[in-house]
Amino acid sequence: MKYEFFFPELGEGLIEGYIVAYMVKEGEHVVEDQPLVEVQTDKVTTVLPSPVEGIVGKLPYNPGDVVTVNDVIIVIDQGKGEASGGWNQEWLKLDATKEKEHSWNDFGINLGTYPSVGLDNSIDDTIVKLTSMRKEIANIVTKSFQTIPHVTAYAEADITNLLLHKEKLKQNKGLNVTLTPIFVKALSQTLNQHPMFNSNELNGSLKLFQSHNIGIAVDTNEGVVIPNVKQVNEKTVDVLADEINELIERARSKKLLFTDAREGTITISNVGAIGGGFATPIIFCPQVAIVALYRADKKVVVTENDELVVRKMLPITLTFDHRFFDGADGLRFINTFKANLESHYEDYFA
Repeated sequence: MKYEFFFPELGEGLIEGYIVAYMVKEGEHVVEDQPLVEVQTDKVTTVLPSPVEGIVGKLPYNPGDVVTVNDVIIVIDQGKGEASGGWNQEWLKLDATKEKEHSWNDFGINLGTYPSVGLDNSIDDTIVKLTSMRKEIANIVTKSFQTIPHVTAYAEADITNLLLHKEKLKQNKGLNVTLTPIFVKALSQTLNQHPMFNSNELNGSLKLFQSHNIGIAVDTNEGVVIPNVKQVNEKTVDVLADEINELIERARSKKLLFTDAREGTITISNVGAIGGGFATPIIFCPQVAIVALYRADKKVVVTENDELVVRKMLPITLTFDHRFFDGADGLRFINTFKANLESHYEDYFA
């Protein structure tokens, strides 16, 4: 009996990916849960294990080929046949003249190297071919830009007191966290007050979620990836800090699970360390909003008593889907987020 292994849907609305490398060869005996093929989709590289035991039949694709959901990517004969014995290592010996990249499976095990599918040996060295990662990023942002009417709202939050409170916690309780988990928790609190933004577009409607699975835009050497922290609304800042650090580490070492990028409800991008004061980020489809935070700088501001004071001001943008929200909705949301950063930060550590 021949078992057809279909390319699965690895995330909501994700219908295609790339073959990175086969880890078996035709005629090889494989066991259940043995790594079969490494694929890339949703900007996450992951390994698909074998659901059955048998003899590998046809391998219809090559590294770099695009596959869509329900394409047959491997055929396995579950009947008796001659096996090659053991796991195949031939894929580690592919054309040594091509540039190599390390491949890691979901558990961080180094599976070897495979040829970079995004590069070739063109004699024209002024042509830079897109890697499979950049192609996938291009597909995602192009789809979002072409299908979502983007609107961006801007605000500045006074985080002077928040920074003082953060330093106080570090000195008195030894709690040393970055600003990112605080921003994530403040965003979760804002979603409690504006739950329509915690949603995905689904067939022209909004699918609302109770859990706040907030995506973290992570800058890596190969491009931005967006894993998400699950159920932020049920966690404190110190717990979030540990989880975010783990996600960032896995993202930058190419050890993300494909589940890390699934079921995200909204995205936050903290680019303060890089700098800049304003941008118009592209929404991570099928989400309907993305929040970005930039470098906080000292500014002279006027108080309600007409006094000039120096405060640490944080630029914030909210980019949202105009099909579901009007400008007033976006402004209310960003104003609530601003107020949460300025006045309610002490609650996030409880």
